[in-house]
Amino acid sequence: MLGVRLDTELEERLAAVARTQGRSKSDIAREAVRRYVDLHDDAYRREARRQSTRASARASVEGVVFWQDGAAWR
Repeated sequence: MLGVRLDTELEERLAAVARTQGRSKSDIAREAVRRYVDLHDDAYRREARRQSTRASARASVEGVVFWQDGAAWR
């Protein structure tokens, strides 16, 4: 359960949209939050995957250099 406070203007606009569409304010708010979370969750996952791939590629390159340098010390 989540309670959200809206300023008067936004609540009036939400109520008008709800009346026009024959839906409840809660239904419209739930859909809006779901879309927002989906959009940002997907973006977060894409960025995390991109950074992970980049770090993985960098680590393997650094690992090769490390072992080559380590061999030079012997």
